[in-house]
Amino acid sequence: MKKVFLLLAVLLVVLPLSARPKLELAPRASLYISSVNVGIGADIIANPTKKIGIRVNLAELIFGDYTVFSLNHPGNLELLYYTNIADIISYLNLIFGLQAGDVTTIVTLGGGAGYEASLGKGNKLFLEPSLLILTGDVDTDVTLRLSGGFKFGIF
Repeated sequence: MKKVFLLLAVLLVVLPLSARPKLELAPRASLYISSVNVGIGADIIANPTKKIGIRVNLAELIFGDYTVFSLNHPGNLELLYYTNIADIISYLNLIFGLQAGDVTTIVTLGGGAGYEASLGKGNKLFLEPSLLILTGDVDTDVTLRLSGGFKFGIF
């Protein structure tokens, strides 16, 4: 986890300035459709350039079939590519996660698209459907994640 934050800090300093806030906090609610679960959490997004962002899940409370509180569940690091496709899609995201446990290791791959609506200086409302593929030692689970929330520019 330290390496992820160190990488984010280096990217913020080295890469050129962007018109977007350099750092955003994004509280969100998510609906996971595989076995139906609901999550409430927050992400932090580093925007080192105008077109690229890196998102890390800070914390999430998931409840439904089970209840769990986790920090960076399931170890995801997401790459955001900001675009404007027909004024509908504001960004595309690629998801990679690695969660090592005592018995199994879970690899997460996925992607999706997001829509942002500006609420003023550095604040945005977002809606994002994503497809997550989680693979473990035996099972492969495909989950549709529908997320929505707010992004607040920190600096």
